[in-house]
Amino acid sequence: MAEDQENGMPEPGVTCQTPRYGLSQQPRSNEARTEGFRVSDCPFCLIGQGEIDADLVAYRSKNVFVIPTLMQRANNPGHTLVLPLTHVTGLHKARSDLLQEVFEVVARVSTAMKDAYRAVGTTITQNNDIPGQVLHHLHVHVIPRFDGDAFQMPDPGVSEAPRDARLARASLLRRALTS
Repeated sequence: MAEDQENGMPEPGVTCQTPRYGLSQQPRSNEARTEGFRVSDCPFCLIGQGEIDADLVAYRSKNVFVIPTLMQRANNPGHTLVLPLTHVTGLHKARSDLLQEVFEVVARVSTAMKDAYRAVGTTITQNNDIPGQVLHHLHVHVIPRFDGDAFQMPDPGVSEAPRDARLARASLLRRALTS
């Protein structure tokens, strides 16, 4: 495994290239670099480190954080991502203790969605190195489900959610996770 288990940095040459993620602020100018990896290339790393969009973080544990995703389904508002704070590119590259914490938070978020959004259940998905993937930072999708939501994957109706809508969803989930 090429992942540095001590600091969670990716193998040399791996970058998290993203054309955009709807960030409210520009990345900091003094980029941290580790063997060709630029932390500023990964919006999830910047959010996890509190460099940008800290107000979108609904929950944070020692090694994991939770944010509402930029792209939302109209019939499933509240689609959320659970991510490690450190840059890990996939399940197969994560330490077992980190995976345990990620999925403990996934379970907690899944339960909280019932209170936060009145969801009747959740769908949980995770992708590793799929064609067309542009966010190469481990993340687990937790999607609230509602009666009659006509859920489908992929969903051609997925669209970018306004920042204020994501902030409202983060606030609802934050309250449910801390009560």
